[in-house]
Amino acid sequence: MKNGILVASFGTTYKEAREISLRAIERTISLRFPGFAVYKAYTSSIVKKRIQENEGVFIPDVLQALQQMYEDGVENVYIQPTHMIPGEEYNKISDMAGQYKDMFNIIKVSVPLLSSYNDFEVVADILGCYYNFNETGKDKAIVLMGHGSGHDANKCYSQFQDVLIQKGFTDVFVSTVEGIPAFGDLLNELDKYKYKDITLIPFMVTAGDHAHNDMAGSSKDSWKNMLESIGYNITVVTHGIGELKEIQDIYSGHLESIVGSSI
Repeated sequence: MKNGILVASFGTTYKEAREISLRAIERTISLRFPGFAVYKAYTSSIVKKRIQENEGVFIPDVLQALQQMYEDGVENVYIQPTHMIPGEEYNKISDMAGQYKDMFNIIKVSVPLLSSYNDFEVVADILGCYYNFNETGKDKAIVLMGHGSGHDANKCYSQFQDVLIQKGFTDVFVSTVEGIPAFGDLLNELDKYKYKDITLIPFMVTAGDHAHNDMAGSSKDSWKNMLESIGYNITVVTHGIGELKEIQDIYSGHLESIVGSSI
């Protein structure tokens, strides 16, 4: 039997971000599962199109990657999404896997980064250590920018905020670009305190368009400029959390849980 792993990501047009986050996750998984053929796919058709147009690089979607795995003789398929939450993109992956259930002996889909209370706790501890959450307070705060979603899984961001509070990281705030808590909710929270210095950090696997433009961009409606306009001193971090080895290990650990149950 031939075992194969498909690492499925949303993708990003930022080449460097792909290399130091998504590609790094793929390498971590390859090292953890020697003897497994490792493939990749992107779920964003827009990202795939722009990469091909601008770089001449073709990256398959999930269905195309599964077809290639079938043609290559892979018999057991294990899919690891690199998404943050089990939202719309994650559901797309599961649906596509279902279309190929009769083509393989085994086809299983693992969970994204934040899929359990334990995940929330572990990720909070990792980021807390890496970004020195304990050094906030008084006049310093940290804001984590998540993507957000209209999907019910968007509640993961509020749940993660609750875990931060439980751990004593009360000056670290989670907000989202396209979900709740929204930027307006963030402003209301910050207004309750007397912060002077705020660090903006992407709460995303890759630091792509949202991080570089919506968060740290030069336009007047970027989070950085809007916060500066009301008097805060802003520091920005333009690195995705997928660059951290400890985060990469969570993904490979999730994958190991489904691989170990079937071999």
